[in-house]
Amino acid sequence: MNQSIPAEQLAHLQKEFRLLGEETDKSILELRVEVDRLKLEIAALKTILGSIFPTFAEQFPQVLARTIQEVDPEAD
Repeated sequence: MNQSIPAEQLAHLQKEFRLLGEETDKSILELRVEVDRLKLEIAALKTILGSIFPTFAEQFPQVLARTIQEVDPEAD
């Protein structure tokens, strides 16, 4: 049995998909902006901590590795 979608309904679905795609693209762009902002803040923090604490650069990788093992980033 061949069931076809009426042209009007198909046009409506196409418009919905296009709008959803545009909304998704906007959300992705907003997330990228936020991630970039966080990267800049982390870089600034690492710079200031490195200037205040001379051993920061050598200790940070160890602290980061331990934190990755111990902290669930998705837990509230």
